[in-house]
Amino acid sequence: MLKVFQAGTSLGSSNPGTEMAPVALLEGGLLKALAYNEIDVEVLQPVEHPPASDELTMGLRNLEELVAYCGDLFGQITSNVQKDDKVLTIGGDHSIGMATMLASKRLWPKAHIVYIDAHPDCINDPADTPSGNVHGFPLSTALGDGLHVHFGHEHFGYDDVTLIGVKDIDKAEFDYLHKHGICYYTMDDIIERGIGDIMATVRKRIADRPLHVALDIDSIDVSEAPGTGIINKGGLSYREISYITRQLAEENVRSIDLVEINPNRDERAKTVDLGVELGVTLLGGDWTPYTRYLVQNRTSREA
Repeated sequence: MLKVFQAGTSLGSSNPGTEMAPVALLEGGLLKALAYNEIDVEVLQPVEHPPASDELTMGLRNLEELVAYCGDLFGQITSNVQKDDKVLTIGGDHSIGMATMLASKRLWPKAHIVYIDAHPDCINDPADTPSGNVHGFPLSTALGDGLHVHFGHEHFGYDDVTLIGVKDIDKAEFDYLHKHGICYYTMDDIIERGIGDIMATVRKRIADRPLHVALDIDSIDVSEAPGTGIINKGGLSYREISYITRQLAEENVRSIDLVEINPNRDERAKTVDLGVELGVTLLGGDWTPYTRYLVQNRTSREA
């Protein structure tokens, strides 16, 4: 059974509108795509969302509210998911990863994280964040650093994560990645080596372990994903992200985060459509533009 969790929040970013993404995705084709692929699904009620205070705690906006919110999301996931279920959590900004990745560690202790993002999100010290936004902390928190002290659950090890598509790395994040020997592939690596070679290496690293995929839509070039907070010129192409998700779908994907889609900034629902397609692809389904074309034509003929 696929369990879908709605984590619509923009508390962790300066990107109001991401809180609308769960409804936009569910109503914009996700449920139809899951039904077409005969994926049994249960959609859980949204976690109760606290009002934004915009107050600073340790230089971070809405930290107290997000700790409470992510704590509730962690509890909702871990109390509703069985080990043979799959999880799709729809953000919201990427701060929700503090809950989802720690929940995956609780549910599947041997899990590996594949983190697809233009940003490594591994700020460790609040003094190092240039923005004060908590969506810069989910990965370091899942690795036992960052804001992990606010949660205290079992965390991942530094060798339990692989980053793909990294492009914009703050100095503090660069130092953190290298200090702990974390595996990451930048856009330059993808250009130089090719996505086929990199994914072959990534799949060897996963080695049949349960997989948590964190997919930040801002990893993808703005030409394909305009509806997000930090647009990415020179990000992953459609061909590359399609290949990445199809390759990962052949592994033991247990949990997926789909984050940073902002319907308010989208163009003709282009980013929402892409988010639906990639989420379904990671689940082993098919919802490419060609498939949607065939479904639409068949529906028109039957009408």
